[in-house]
Amino acid sequence: MKFATQTFLLIGVLLACRTAAAVDWFLAGREGECMPLSVLSKRGADLRDVKSPYDLAEKMRAAGHPAEIKEHNAGRRPAVEVRVPSRDLDVMFVRAEQCSKSGPGK
Repeated sequence: MKFATQTFLLIGVLLACRTAAAVDWFLAGREGECMPLSVLSKRGADLRDVKSPYDLAEKMRAAGHPAEIKEHNAGRRPAVEVRVPSRDLDVMFVRAEQCSKSGPGK
């Protein structure tokens, strides 16, 4: 019975991660604009296919770079920050719906 409960919990976690990955993400610019994730490819070819902040952290950890994730939920524009000090990388991700709330063209 314990094994079945653990399996059920694992499946729930995997589904939650899959749902989180299905969200459209953008990078938050310094002036509040939203930029496509493709901008990350300028920092290295290994960042070309990043889909979410969690994906970026996972890729960096797999490559041997410690990555920190911090979720910012306070305020009117929730975001997820990913820091990879060994790559001099500190980026803020926002969800697509937050971009549409930023104003026209952002």
